[in-house]
Amino acid sequence: MAGNGFDEPLSAEPKTMRAGDFISWRRDDLAQDFPPVDYTLSYVGTLEGKAPEKIEFAATALDGGFFVSLGADENSGWIAGAYRWAAFITRKSDSERLSVDSGRFEVLPNLWAGDLPDARSHNRRMLDQIEALLEGRAKSNVAAYEIAGRKLTKLSPKELADWHTHYRKLLAIEERKRTGRASHRFIKVGFK
Repeated sequence: MAGNGFDEPLSAEPKTMRAGDFISWRRDDLAQDFPPVDYTLSYVGTLEGKAPEKIEFAATALDGGFFVSLGADENSGWIAGAYRWAAFITRKSDSERLSVDSGRFEVLPNLWAGDLPDARSHNRRMLDQIEALLEGRAKSNVAAYEIAGRKLTKLSPKELADWHTHYRKLLAIEERKRTGRASHRFIKVGFK
């Protein structure tokens, strides 16, 4: 059964979901081996690559299958990012647990709550920061200073210029890919 996750539940876990949005899915395939009368289905997700963030939610028994329904009350506070998830079946009689599935999903930011992501690419952010440093360097001539025995050295103007050139090139390549324009490099072809 395919669905849209709103009026009709999806037939499996979604690949993406937005924090604060309603989403639902069913796992009737698990109910064949693990009847909801005797078992529960629960999920645990952990955010990849950042400070430990763990989310947990459970399915409910519905029409002989497992049904997951997440709305703003459950997911509006989720941190945007990629999560690894695992699904667990727990036997009601003795609380023994079994991992039955796993995967990955992306949580998109809750735009309704004002979680506006920085949509700039890494290359654009780095170039903007380097340009801000160059502008600041024009105001401050200090290249290094020492406070309480700790020394801090700034990048030299040459190093900043080199990084600026590097990120300008990367950004130009990124822009060509984004707009579908071909590379500026020549391809040599010979004919016999």
